[in-house]
Amino acid sequence: MSKMTPPTRSIALALIACAALASAASAQAPKAGKFFEDSVDLGFKVKMPDKWDFTPPRPGEKNLIGKYTPPYTKYINLSGTEILWLEAYLIKFDRRGEEEQSAREEALGTESLMEWIESSTHFGGSGYRPTREKETKVSRVPATEYLITGTGQGGTEFQVYAMVYRLQPEVDVAVVFDGPGGRTKWRKYEGSFKRMAKSFKPIEVEQLDYSGPRSDDSAYRSRKRAQLEKEVALSQGGKNPWALYETPNYFIISNVDDRQFLRELQDRIEAIRAVYEEMYPWEQADRLRLERREREKEEKADGEDAEPAEERDAEEEAGDDEPEVGRTAAAEATPRERSRCSVVRVCAKQSEYSEYGGPGGSAGYWAWVHEELVLYDDKAGGGRGDTWAVLNHEAFHQYIFYLYGKLSPHSWYNEGHGDFFSGHEYKHKRFVLKPFDWRVRTIQQAIRDGKHVPLKDLVRFTQREYYGNNKYGVGGGQNYAQGWSFVYFLRTGKKSSSKWNKAWDDVLDVYFTTLASTADLDQAVERAFAGVDWNELEEAWKQHTL
Repeated sequence: MSKMTPPTRSIALALIACAALASAASAQAPKAGKFFEDSVDLGFKVKMPDKWDFTPPRPGEKNLIGKYTPPYTKYINLSGTEILWLEAYLIKFDRRGEEEQSAREEALGTESLMEWIESSTHFGGSGYRPTREKETKVSRVPATEYLITGTGQGGTEFQVYAMVYRLQPEVDVAVVFDGPGGRTKWRKYEGSFKRMAKSFKPIEVEQLDYSGPRSDDSAYRSRKRAQLEKEVALSQGGKNPWALYETPNYFIISNVDDRQFLRELQDRIEAIRAVYEEMYPWEQADRLRLERREREKEEKADGEDAEPAEERDAEEEAGDDEPEVGRTAAAEATPRERSRCSVVRVCAKQSEYSEYGGPGGSAGYWAWVHEELVLYDDKAGGGRGDTWAVLNHEAFHQYIFYLYGKLSPHSWYNEGHGDFFSGHEYKHKRFVLKPFDWRVRTIQQAIRDGKHVPLKDLVRFTQREYYGNNKYGVGGGQNYAQGWSFVYFLRTGKKSSSKWNKAWDDVLDVYFTTLASTADLDQAVERAFAGVDWNELEEAWKQHTL
């Protein structure tokens, strides 16, 4: 969900040109901190930078074990025009069971250190060349020490230090650090990196103490819980440990150290789900899926080039498409059961959210590929009111995904409804509909200035146009506000607008049911707004919004 604020730094470790930063304070060489310990999978421990923030891997990442970044000043000055973002990585090259991996899974990972450095987004330089490669042993484990030189975009060299441990015949583990070029500056960093690299020790792999199935569990939920418990156990490298919480319909992973906040989050997400279910009932989704299958059977019988309905049955039952990468691999679970096991990750602060993968300028996102909703506790920024607004918005996208699969409505409908739910106010353990204050003033000003997008065009905007690349030159922030206001009008105008036309009563229902049963965006718009007088509709919407 976008707050339409200036974008944050990319998660990539990159060299950037910025003369204004030349005189800024620079991060210091890190000291060795506590051990990162993996006693449930690979069996090792190694010291990593002291007091640095730990970021766990996203679902489906093949190489990354974890990433460390400084909590405050995150870069060093390389020259008068370049800085280098400091990060430390724990990575693995795990060849166990490779014959069972899909081509897609293999494509996500690399097989060697140099391949990882050159192909990953973690380093923004180029021309990487090993300048030292030394065979050694660390705690009796065969290892190779590397010093690699890279070149930044402005031509300034920087260094990458790595130690690759051959932990098992089919498993290598590595620590990777970056630092400045130049012998004097680099010496301080290299000494610190070496001390951490030489702290590596193999340890015994212990059986994880799973909580086990509950009396009302489905088999799928039990497997999901066990999978997430293992993920959490492997994510304990930072100051704030990650923990798993559970509600009837959600698994929540968070490193927020505030029990009251976490209790409220659990109550809120179940309460807003009740609102989703009332507006988008599962029974309707089942009916629309059946209608779609019947239509496809008819098209096949007529000789049209349609995917056979019987071949789509399993696909529909898995939520329209199996995720390419992520946690879910159990096709036998129904969409409804998968929805009851929805995953929400709440980072303790914005910087951790950004490092984990949060897009610049966003406050939360739903990653359907990973089947994970991600946001952060905004207590230190805009306040927790912003956190709750983002939760309601993104949880709607998550709910609709399981309800209808990878259904992609026009952005005015999709994002407009996300913001529609963001405006709901939480009182006495339930939600009450209110206008969404993030958007109200923006669209009111646009209407007064005559700079809003005509509704007949807005409803056909592609996502690209909605985000700002449109002939009107209207940016994404205003389009989000207009999309919200139009949905709010169509949801509430019947009772509150003196200019309401009963012909608009079913616009939203017709749009969505048509799209769900046909997957045709143009047809959904045409049916929903058939016979509508756009001038009349726009005047009524403007009056209602102002």
